[in-house]
Amino acid sequence: MKVARAFTKAALLGLALLLGSWAVLGWGPVELAEAQPREPVSIPLPAWVRSVEVLNDGARVFRGPSEASGRRGTIARGTRLRVLRRLSGVDCPTGYWFQVGEELYLCTRHAQLSAELPTGVPQPVVPEGAILPKAYAFVRTDGARAYARTSDYFTDEYAMALGQGFGVVVTGERVTQGVRFVRTENQLYIERGDIGFARGSDHQGVELGPDDDLHFAWVRRDNATVHARPNGPVLRRVGRRTRLRLDPDAPARSGWLTLADGGAMRTRDLQRPLLSAPPAEVRPGERWLDVSVAEQVLVAYEGERPLFVTLVSTGREGPHHRTPLGVHAIWIKLAYSDMSNLGVDAPSEYAIEDVPWVQYFEGSNGLHAAFWHDDFGHARSHGCVNLSPRDARYLFDFTQPALPAGWNAILPLESERPSYIRVRP
Repeated sequence: MKVARAFTKAALLGLALLLGSWAVLGWGPVELAEAQPREPVSIPLPAWVRSVEVLNDGARVFRGPSEASGRRGTIARGTRLRVLRRLSGVDCPTGYWFQVGEELYLCTRHAQLSAELPTGVPQPVVPEGAILPKAYAFVRTDGARAYARTSDYFTDEYAMALGQGFGVVVTGERVTQGVRFVRTENQLYIERGDIGFARGSDHQGVELGPDDDLHFAWVRRDNATVHARPNGPVLRRVGRRTRLRLDPDAPARSGWLTLADGGAMRTRDLQRPLLSAPPAEVRPGERWLDVSVAEQVLVAYEGERPLFVTLVSTGREGPHHRTPLGVHAIWIKLAYSDMSNLGVDAPSEYAIEDVPWVQYFEGSNGLHAAFWHDDFGHARSHGCVNLSPRDARYLFDFTQPALPAGWNAILPLESERPSYIRVRP
């Protein structure tokens, strides 16, 4: 039931004054003028304060003391940030913000004052001797059940069912009544036999020194043949991803490449980086990335000089899987990102927790570590540029802006130059 409310002119005037606006009052519809923004009020900090400590993992930092100012990134729990001042603002339940840098503000509900010096741990944190920051596992059985408590297993009261191939982060194990479970980062329990752990590929790209060139190639397939000369007798066979030097002075022969140590191989059996000029979007001396879909090779440049080369896996053929061609700015860098196509009309579903070293460059297409396959050099992704864990980590540190220690994610400011990636056919 709707209740009509009648207002006298005096009541409307009182309402207008309470709202701090100059309204034009009449018997028709009342429009209250927009309130003038107030200048933030600074609140003095105690003399002992040297930093603020982040309490909530993934706390968002903004460019001003309001969410409307634009998000700048997220911070990991336990990070201590230098604090410049405490001031009033909007969109924060406490009504106050900490200014923790130039164009950098954190809602006070997410942090506490600290007498300790500022400090932060670079994210992601990779254990000594490991190539991945966390223990990743994949569901082996379609419909595998996850439980809120291990005891729920015996009454079949499960929290959710997981599809085959879904990826989870494992934080521990527990045995209940003789049944072994793994505990996920989301505090769910899965029977140990329903998951298999991922190790991640050992593949690693090549760092180039000042005197190094791009006269080399990887072998594309197993048992590729090295011939004495083009169309000549077979000298030997080489395995996939073997790296071979090419002879830059050998005369060109259609369909063949000459090796530096003698012999020739078919061009189709090799994947080689080719020197490329920077796109117009890149300024002199800036770092940028070049991806060849045909070769499945990525080259990282500083200006015109190549510094790093590796094999990648771009999107499979198909309207929904091709990696978008063109020149793209990396618009956000994240230490971790969940990835899935759940809710999307797709022939198969996937969901993977906390994929590390993610750099999105065109919508949800990005560069990231792929620890679920070791097929680098062949197209097989859903549109992203898959990298081995070591290569993803290297390129995450290579591009701009750098992720500050203690941060989980960063978006570039307009005044900052993001790194560009060119994807070409």
